[in-house]
Amino acid sequence: MARLALVEKVVSFERRQIDIMETNEQFEPWYVALNPKAVVPTLVLGADVVTDTIRIVNRVRTLDGPDLSGDATSQGWLKDIMAPHYGVLLYRNRLDPDGTAPQIVARGVLLEQLLEKHPEMSDLLKGRIAGNGRFQALLRNPEEIERHLSSTEALVARMAEAVRHQPFLAGSTYSLADCFATAALARFSLHKLQGWWQGTALEDYYGRMKARPSFEAAEVIDTGSERDL
Repeated sequence: MARLALVEKVVSFERRQIDIMETNEQFEPWYVALNPKAVVPTLVLGADVVTDTIRIVNRVRTLDGPDLSGDATSQGWLKDIMAPHYGVLLYRNRLDPDGTAPQIVARGVLLEQLLEKHPEMSDLLKGRIAGNGRFQALLRNPEEIERHLSSTEALVARMAEAVRHQPFLAGSTYSLADCFATAALARFSLHKLQGWWQGTALEDYYGRMKARPSFEAAEVIDTGSERDL
């Protein structure tokens, strides 16, 4: 989402990939110093450090370049597209018969080890350990998984209805809302959920978004695995 905004705004940038899947680089002290929540992405813009995807893209929106504001619905779309629990989409098919996600269990062990190694990050790591436990509990509950899937599918239906009446998600011009929608649909495609929008106006919309030079330039992918992101 952030990379698409930068590319569409015609802002040159240097990408530094943070490995959050295997080496958990987001917990390295140097990164936590930049982003105290230890999440991605982070935008370093001169002396300014901007965290949180919505804040990042809105900062990018203020830079010189094409207008990415969209209409009055644009900011609402950003929040709505960020709302789904994307972890549920990923791990729902990686569960043991009892609902345990081995990778989430392993992450909990790693977080405990990091807590011993970095007591100075106690508040951050204890919060993540608690959140990891809540996520494990959610994944053991089929009804909760279905609830998250249904709400995300409903979001896709709303997006399909929006682009039935206009060329872009938030009006007649490309905007930040399209950066978010494109990245989200790519993620849903990666999880084999294209059936949610096949045969709707969203299918044509996503095809048009993929055809934009920014899709390749921002290194958006919709095949492979989560690790490829």
